[in-house]
Amino acid sequence: MAKMHIQIEKDANEVKYISILRKNTNKSISEIKESLNNNDFILSYNLLETDELLKMKKIVKLLLEAGAKVHIYEENREVSIEFLDNLIESHLDTERYLEEVDD
Repeated sequence: MAKMHIQIEKDANEVKYISILRKNTNKSISEIKESLNNNDFILSYNLLETDELLKMKKIVKLLLEAGAKVHIYEENREVSIEFLDNLIESHLDTERYLEEVDD
């Protein structure tokens, strides 16, 4: 299954990021801290699930607003926030088209 991943550069505002991630995910504080310290992917989402990508976009936006340096990956290739936006829009267009065809 294809995945999108989020990675955050460790810095002095780590507590802000942990708070955001804790409120918006089911990960424990220790899991989040360990991922940050190991420079691992913090979160992973199914590339084909629109709802998951929308949730990912919301979390990325909150992290960016808090000053985090967020890196987004499609599998192991770093992509931009615009790529994520375009992917979501593409999924939504496909869903709208399929609804029209069903009608």
